Amino acid sequence: MVFRNENWNGTGDIVVYGHYHPYWIDRNAREHNPKLDIFSGKILDLKEGKSSAIRYFYDILDAEINPGVTICVVPSSDPDNIHSGIARLGAMLAGSDRKDRVYYLQRKEAIEKLSHGGNRSMDVHFRSIGTMDEVDISGEIVLLMDDITTTGNSLYACKKILMDRGAETVEMFALGKTVWD
Repeated sequence: MVFRNENWNGTGDIVVYGHYHPYWIDRNAREHNPKLDIFSGKILDLKEGKSSAIRYFYDILDAEINPGVTICVVPSSDPDNIHSGIARLGAMLAGSDRKDRVYYLQRKEAIEKLSHGGNRSMDVHFRSIGTMDEVDISGEIVLLMDDITTTGNSLYACKKILMDRGAETVEMFALGKTVWD
C-alpha cells in the first residue's frame, strides 16, 4: 500500500489533497482570480521552487506515504526544467526510506504549458515522455505525483507508461485539483 490513509489506496483515480484556484481568471485580460487562497498560493510557490513551499508540502505528505514506496513525478512541460518544485518535493520524500525514481519519467521534447492553453490530450504526453532505460521498475509500488491536475491526462498517461514498464501498482496524487467557481 502506498498511503497510510487506506481510503486513498486502490481508488484507480487521482487522490487530490486540496482545491487549486488559478491565479488568473483571464490571462490575456490580466484579470486576477479573487478566489485565490493561501493553499493555491503555496502550490504556486512550490511551482516556483520556493524552499518554504517544498518544506510545507513535505511536512504534510511525509507521514501519509508508507516506507518502501517508489516516488516518481510527472515531468515538467519543459525538458530543461528537471528540478521543478514537485521534483524537489518528490526527492525530499524519497529520502525518507522510499525509492527515488523521481526522474524516471523524462520529457523528451517540450510541450506548450498546459496552464497556458497547451494541448491536454494524453497523446501529447505519450509522444513527449520517455523513461530512463537503465532503471528497472518491475514490481515496484509507485506513487506518481504532480503539483496540479485539471483533466488528469498527464497523470493517466504517466501511469500507463509506468505500468507498461512493469510497475506493480501506481497510485496517482496531485497537491491540487483546478476548480473554477
